[in-house]
Amino acid sequence: MEKIVNIKRFALTSLYLMMLFGIITILLGYMANNYRGFYLSLTLGLIILITTIVYIPLIYRRRDNDIKNIAVSALQALWITTSMALGYVVTAYAPYFNISLPVATSLFIIGFAVMIYGVYAMLKISRVSRVPLAV
Repeated sequence: MEKIVNIKRFALTSLYLMMLFGIITILLGYMANNYRGFYLSLTLGLIILITTIVYIPLIYRRRDNDIKNIAVSALQALWITTSMALGYVVTAYAPYFNISLPVATSLFIIGFAVMIYGVYAMLKISRVSRVPLAV
């Protein structure tokens, strides 16, 4: 039972952290000095934000004895948010978006950190709950 509560707490903490990063990247988009960079940050940040807003109540309401459903919901949410973070890593310095260097560097660093943490969180939840990553 303690393992389930710990996994649920870890999943919720991870999603709150992802939500925070989504909000930060949306705010960084306002400093991009270009509408393309702004829309990039707005789109990816909103996808992260909306995903976490949808999945946090789903995980929170799950019964504490239902580790499989907690893990599946957490893995799905983390997969989406980690994928959006990869978008920042790939596109932050792209000339098309013409994002100012300090903002692009910030987006790149945040995207890389979120990507690394997302992979770690998914692997940990998958290992502890014995739910495969391909859910």
